[in-house]
Amino acid sequence: MKGILWSIVFFLTAVILFLIPSYLIFEYWIALNKMVDIEGRPLYTFALIAVFFYIVSLLVALIYLVAGFRAIVQCKNEEGLGIPKGVKGFGLVVDAFIIFLFITWYLLFNEIAIFSLKSPYK
Repeated sequence: MKGILWSIVFFLTAVILFLIPSYLIFEYWIALNKMVDIEGRPLYTFALIAVFFYIVSLLVALIYLVAGFRAIVQCKNEEGLGIPKGVKGFGLVVDAFIIFLFITWYLLFNEIAIFSLKSPYK
């Protein structure tokens, strides 16, 4: 049972770490590429940083997807599951923080957090 519960936490973390950055990169890509400096030259630094963080978040989401499958496969071994404590702790903290953020945002603004943000160029 412990392996199944951890796999649910890991899959939830993977979905969060995939959906939110994907939405933000697709929503703000045009805005990032239209940024200019004082002299009117384009600034691609922010777009490159966004792509870097997007790739990192996809890699972390992939790690949690694999950890979720590993928790299911090794659920017979209830003792350790073969998953490091840091992976468990980070996944649980990320899920708790994001869920708290979404609930607080909805109660304060009556909108779904992050997905209610819109680019000024659309």
